Amino acid sequence: TGCTCLNGGTCVTYYLFSGIGRCICPDGYTGIHCELDTDSMCYTENGEDYRGMATEDKCLPWNLPSLIRRGHYHAYSENALQLGLGKHSYCRNPNGRNRPWCYTKRGSAIQETPCNIEKCEHLNKILLFAGPTCGQRSFSKTFKIVGGRQAEVESQPWIAGIFQTIRGMDHFLCGGSLIDPCWVLTAAHCFHTPPINKSVYKVFLGKSILNVTDDKEQVFMVDEIISHPDFTDDTGGNENDIALIRIRTTSGQCAVESKYVRTVCLPERNLYLKENTHCEIAGYGKQDFYDIFYAQRLMSATVNLISQRKCKYEYYDNIRVTDNMVCAGDPTWQIDACK
Repeated sequence: TGCTCLNGGTCVTYYLFSGIGRCICPDGYTGIHCELDTDSMCYTENGEDYRGMATEDKCLPWNLPSLIRRGHYHAYSENALQLGLGKHSYCRNPNGRNRPWCYTKRGSAIQETPCNIEKCEHLNKILLFAGPTCGQRSFSKTFKIVGGRQAEVESQPWIAGIFQTIRGMDHFLCGGSLIDPCWVLTAAHCFHTPPINKSVYKVFLGKSILNVTDDKEQVFMVDEIISHPDFTDDTGGNENDIALIRIRTTSGQCAVESKYVRTVCLPERNLYLKENTHCEIAGYGKQDFYDIFYAQRLMSATVNLISQRKCKYEYYDNIRVTDNMVCAGDPTWQIDACK
C-alpha cells in the first residue's frame, strides 16, 4: 500500500484501487521507487552512493536466485533499497569496496568484479578544462525521500548561508545562491531594516549544518549589499524581493571552487519553462510556518512550476502574483519553500 518515492518522486494512487500506489519520477530518475539516476556518469569517493545505470556485459542481476542461496548481497535483502540493489544488474558498492562492482560468474564460482566507471574527480578535471562548471555538483550522500529531505552540501554547492552577528553571536539570517565567485544572490527582505551595517554580516559557503564548522566551508565578509531599489516590505508583498551581496575574505579573495563550493547557472534572458517542470528548492529554512527555529541541516526538495494563470486566479490573486515572479509548489502541497 502507498509507495516509497526517492529523489523527489511523487506517490500517486489509483482511483479505483486506493491502496495501490506508484511513483511519478522527476526528470533524471526512473525505477519503481525513482531510485535509478539516469544522468549519473561517474561515482564519488568509493561509490557507495552511486545509483547510476552503468553495467558490464557479464554483470549478474542482483535478484538472481543463486545469489540468495549463497548468502551474497541480493535484491531481496531488508536494506536492498538503501544499498541500491534491485531487479537489475547495475554496478553498486554495498560492502564499502574501493569502487562500484557487480557479481560475475567464473566457472561455477560467483565473484565481485570492479566496474569500469569514471571517478567524478577525474571527470570534473576534464569538464573544468572543457568549460564553465556552473550548476555541476557531486551526488548527495543522503538517500533523498520526497517530503523535504536532508542534503549534503556537495549536492547543493552553490547554497550560501548568511549570518548576522548579534551580541557577539552569529545567528542564521537568510539563504542565498552563489552566482559568481564574488557575488551571492539573495532576498531583499533579509536587509529591509535600515541602517544596513555591512560589518555585522558573514556569508558561509560549503556548509551542510548551521551549527557545525568544518574544513569544507569558506567564510566571507560582506563588501557590498545591493537591494532592488523598488522593493518595499511594508505591504508584505514579494515584488522585487531580490538583492546582491559582494563577498570577500579578510585577505580580499572571492570564493574558491571546490567539491563543496560552486556557482549555480543563471537562466538565459526570456527563458520560458512549461507548467509542471520539475524544479529544486534548497535551504536552511523553517520546516513549518510556526516553527521558532530554522532547520540545522541543509534541506532540499522538488517542486513543480505552476502556470501564472492558475497561480493568479486559483491560488492567489493578480495583485500579489506578478509576471516578475515564478510560481511553484509540490503537487501534494506537502513540501514547499516560502518567506
